[in-house]
Amino acid sequence: MIKRYFVLMVAFLLALLLSESHSLHACGGLFCQNSPVDQNAERIIFTQNGNGTVTAIIQIQYTGFAEDFSWILPIPEPITAEALEVPETAMNAFIELETATNPVFIAPPPPPCAQVVFESAAEEESVGGVEVFASGEVGPFGFDVIGSADPTALINWLRENNYRVTPEMEPLIDVYVQEQFVFLAMRLLPDQGVQDIQPIQVTYPSERPMIPLRLTAVAANPDMAVLTWIFANAQAVPANYTHMEILDEEITFFTFGGNNYRQLLSDKANEFNGQAFITEFAGPTGETNFSDPLLQELSQQYSYLTRLNTVISPEEMTVDPIFDYDPDRPNIFNVHDLSNMTGMYDCEKDGSNTQQTGNTGSSGNLGTGNTTSNTPEGESGFGTGVAVGIGGVLVAAGLLGAGIMVGRRGRSR
Repeated sequence: MIKRYFVLMVAFLLALLLSESHSLHACGGLFCQNSPVDQNAERIIFTQNGNGTVTAIIQIQYTGFAEDFSWILPIPEPITAEALEVPETAMNAFIELETATNPVFIAPPPPPCAQVVFESAAEEESVGGVEVFASGEVGPFGFDVIGSADPTALINWLRENNYRVTPEMEPLIDVYVQEQFVFLAMRLLPDQGVQDIQPIQVTYPSERPMIPLRLTAVAANPDMAVLTWIFANAQAVPANYTHMEILDEEITFFTFGGNNYRQLLSDKANEFNGQAFITEFAGPTGETNFSDPLLQELSQQYSYLTRLNTVISPEEMTVDPIFDYDPDRPNIFNVHDLSNMTGMYDCEKDGSNTQQTGNTGSSGNLGTGNTTSNTPEGESGFGTGVAVGIGGVLVAAGLLGAGIMVGRRGRSR
């Protein structure tokens, strides 16, 4: 029987070569046909539809030749063309959603030791043991939904249709075939270029979202962030990962700007072998003020938004996180007002009391801190910081305003 839980293969991006002479890089997938690439973050928007289905909007990150692009996603059951969509503003939605829910830490006035003097400076068809359930076009992509009880036949079909499958990929495809998944295969249409790649929206039968991190390990680099937003009618929580917390008192502001939140997250997750999530924002959608049309629509359809985040390395990806819902959990706001707290700067914590001198572009080293877990075993959490978070300048630009727009200021502890 086909699994009812959709194991979202956000990590199963097959960036496959048609030509041995071409080089490419692709993020967002389990398989990259050369060496694993630097995947800064996986980004997924889930919606719990209430009718036995879940919708996932998946950001596809890819650089390379358009003719080499292909993307393969295992799904629990065959779907029709109506289940696929390319939302018109999805790319902008990811940008706005990330910046609006990023954790923001408002620093207290810098002490004398932190004042820096700067110096200048389809219809079902059987083909050789492989069933083609649907074919068509959606947005810039052409697609096929295929399945087979024979992993060798499926792999041969992919290769015969110009998808490159390396020996390392074969046992992982076998895993999904044995679990009776089918596959959504996509490629760019002939008149589309890499610049036309957009997030894809897929709706499928499922009771709870699930991400197959154990398979992501094939192509993931160390400390890969997994950003997940869930629109539903209650707060989403990790069901089988530790649900961790970072206390405001553990934040350290650096003399040259930024803070240690990102490092705290990484250190804390490592305490749980990477299997921990943090909730960085959780609140009613009625308190949001999104400008993107897609986010406005989702906010009207669903009463609650949760952002969960983790940073995890390949060797830690041995359990697939599952998300459930807890309507009794309190809201969590992403803006932390620490402006009235003292002793928050690195130079105060390390005992330095001299004025710092530097040149433009300098930054302090990220520090570490301790965190405490205040939730039952089997839940989890993790995320990125305002100054050093995923997305670089894109995240930092306008981050404070966006964060305040969504969340209220958290109380200092």
